[in-house]
Order: sequence, then C-alpha cells, then structure tokens
Amino acid sequence: MLRKKSICILSFLFFVATLPGQNNLQKKINELLSNSFYKHANIGISVREVNNSQLIVDIQKDKMMIPASSLKLITTFSSLELLGENFRFETKITYDGVLDSDGTLKGNIYIEGGGDPTLGSGRIIGNPSSSEIVEMFANDIQKYGIKCIEGNIVADESIFNSFPISPSWQWNDLGNYYASGAWGLNINENQYSIYFHRNGDVGSMSKIAYFEPNIPNLEMDNEVTIGKMDSGDNSYIFGGPYHYGKRIVGTIPQGKDLYKVRGSIPDPPLYVAYRLYTQIVKKDMGGHYFKTQYHADINMENRKLIRTYLSPDLSTIVKYTNDFSINIFSEAILKILGLKFRNNGSGLEGIAVIKDLLLKKGMSTEPIHMEDGSGLSARNLISTDLFTQFLSAFGIGKEQSFFENLLPTAGRTGTVKFLLSNSKAKGNMWVKSGSMDKILTYSGYCKTSTGRMVCFSVFLNGSVAKNMKENKLELEKILDAIYRFY
Repeated sequence: MLRKKSICILSFLFFVATLPGQNNLQKKINELLSNSFYKHANIGISVREVNNSQLIVDIQKDKMMIPASSLKLITTFSSLELLGENFRFETKITYDGVLDSDGTLKGNIYIEGGGDPTLGSGRIIGNPSSSEIVEMFANDIQKYGIKCIEGNIVADESIFNSFPISPSWQWNDLGNYYASGAWGLNINENQYSIYFHRNGDVGSMSKIAYFEPNIPNLEMDNEVTIGKMDSGDNSYIFGGPYHYGKRIVGTIPQGKDLYKVRGSIPDPPLYVAYRLYTQIVKKDMGGHYFKTQYHADINMENRKLIRTYLSPDLSTIVKYTNDFSINIFSEAILKILGLKFRNNGSGLEGIAVIKDLLLKKGMSTEPIHMEDGSGLSARNLISTDLFTQFLSAFGIGKEQSFFENLLPTAGRTGTVKFLLSNSKAKGNMWVKSGSMDKILTYSGYCKTSTGRMVCFSVFLNGSVAKNMKENKLELEKILDAIYRFY
C-alpha cells in the first residue's frame, strides 16, 4: 500500500479548496489527501450541515464523477418525496371473455404487472416466495369460480416500456443477476441460480449440477474453470434480455460443496406466465398456452378483476434497496416515477421527473447526468456538491431514526456492515456505498462526535489500488475524520 508523502504535494493541492476560516475537518482532509495514494486518482468530497446546508468541506466538489451505487440515494429518496412512503406497487389477476355458469372461461387469464420488483422475492421478511405467489395466483383463480380455461395465460407487462435495461450497461454484466433490469412484470428479482461441482483440480473444468428454478429453453455454454479455494466468484454470464443461449466464463473457488452463481432470467414476464400455466395444468383447469403481452391492449378496460396483490410499502422497499444495493428495485422505482408523473413507464422519463424535482428545490441540473436509477452504468455522472445539496434538502428536520430506517448503518448492517468497524464513527454513520473497478464512493449522513448532523459525499474515481480493500482503507480515514473533526 502506498503510504509515503508525495513529493508533489504542492501540485496536488491546486484543486484542494480552502474554505473561509479553514475548519479543522477541511485541514485534516487536506492532510489525508497529500498521501501519494491520490496522485493519479480523482477525488471529490463535499460535506454540509444538514439543517442549514452550510458547506464544511470542499474537495473538487463541483467536478462530475461516477457515483456507482451511491446514485440509488437520489432515486430512492426522490421517490419517497414524490410518491410517499406508503405507496405500493400493484399486480392484478384479471380475465376477459365469458365465464359460463359451469365455471368454464372462454377467454384469457391475465397477470397484469404493475412493475413490482419485490414480487416473489424471498429477501423481504414476510414476502411470499416466487413459488408461493404463483400458487396463490392459481388458487385465487380457482376460488373465483373458474374451473376450466379455454384460452391462454397471458403475462401483461405493458405498464413499462419493453426495454428493461439501460442502453449503457456493459455487455459483460447483462447475463448476471445484478443486471436483470426492471420489467413490467418481475419475479424472484428476475434471477435464477446455477449450481456447480467444484471439487476438481485447480485449473480443471467445472460441471453444472442443476439450475434453480428451471428456465425453459435456457441453454448454457459452460467455460468456467476451478480456481484456488479463496479466489471467490470470478465468473460472468454473457447474454442479455430475451436471449436464452448463454455463455458463462471465468473461475469459481475450489471446494467440496456445490457453488452457486446467479444469473438474470431472459424474459421474466414469459417465465411468470409459464409458471402459472403449469400450476393451472396441475389443477386440471386446462389452458391452451402461455404468452406475453408487451404493448397496452385497447380492450384492457373490459377485463374483469379476480384479485389485486400489493407490494410492501415504499419505505420498506427503499430500506432494502439501500441496505443491500438491489439494482432491480431502483430501476423499478425509476420507471414508476416516469409512469406516475409523465405517463410513460421508462427510465428516461423517470430521470426527467427527478431532474424536475431538483429544479423545484432550487438545485442546478447541470452537474448531474443519469443513465439509470441504480448506478450500474459507468456513464452516470454527478458532482459531490449536488449530492450533498440533495441530501441536506431531504434530511432537514429529520430525526436520527429516519436515517436509520432508510440507510444501512456503518459497521453494523447491510453492504457497509464492515465499514469503520474499528472507528468510533461506527454506528454514527448511515451510508450508501458504491463500487466499480477502480471506483469507490460513499454518501450519506453522520452524527459527528460533537453531536452535529452532517451529510457527505466522497467519490474516488480512477484509483490505481490493486484491490477494493485498499480503496476502502483509505476512504475510511476520510469518513473517520468527518466524524471526529467536526
């Protein structure tokens, strides 16, 4: 790790702003940044008091940088303000045609997606699993009085546009679970698992044991080899939405038990229709086939409702989104914003809604460029100062419990469970992290050692560190200073 003082301190500090009075925190961070670790990197830092938005620290605060998953705070907090914490996504089971007195439906069954990203997700406590929710669909159809279906099972995902991912997501991400995108109808966070045998020699080929759940027509070209026991998951699945021919490459760690790798379902709405169709067949209720509807039906208003299923409330979804950095949740939230406020369920319109909110709050939209709602795109850009302006405006007048309920706590929960574990700042920071290759960011709130509530945004772009741990160790010093020196 690079720890020697750079001989180029003076040239480096040309971008380190000196605030009036140069407070102790600014001085301490200036000192930390003189480390040669930052010689080739871009670093942006903004710290503000929450209640009055007073600027405390300025390090290239106006420079636009890649936020990675920190961007989820902009998306999720905007949705809470615009939709309210009690907003819920809706999924409906409906039918068309004629239901005879003997229980024969001469028409189709529709699963009308409402964009709910939590449908069938077993992650949220109390939420039905994908198997449970599909069985519930079938049981409710039967309880309604439908005994025989002389039609199709149709997954209607037309609430959102039929482009589930951001155009700028990297192609080597698209087959993996974290790049599943947000569809009008989602299930199990749109992911499946591949279980590998890995008890062979290092360098030998692995073998696929099975898939869970089974995705009809999925074909996997396996080129994964076995790596060292402590090497971690270095596998990537290639193949984007609608493509059932996948290729998986890379390595998985050697071991005796099976190893799980998660992928993105090629067409989640079609998969939901398939799952319900199989349940209907098991119940001897007929059904011709299963299919997907991507565009709105002008006759939708003639369908009859069997049942509506509600998602958890938005505040719960936001909590899980930020605690575990769930991309699909963020993308669905972005699209529902576009639908509710611009009558178009697309990411592009959702971004426009967020920019409208920033302008309404008196902020400039010049230092922000959004490609998605989750931060997965490497083309997202935002200045740290716009970030803290946003966090300050959102957090003003809020109690500590408010931050605890929406963000993971440093050193204790979520993706920052091991952050600042040896610092007194542990338990006093509520942080969203973001990471990509050579990028690490932290944004959130801190109750400092003097009891003052501040918001901060720290972006490291272009690091030359050999691993993410080295980036984390350096940025932890800055976060610790925010807690101790203000």
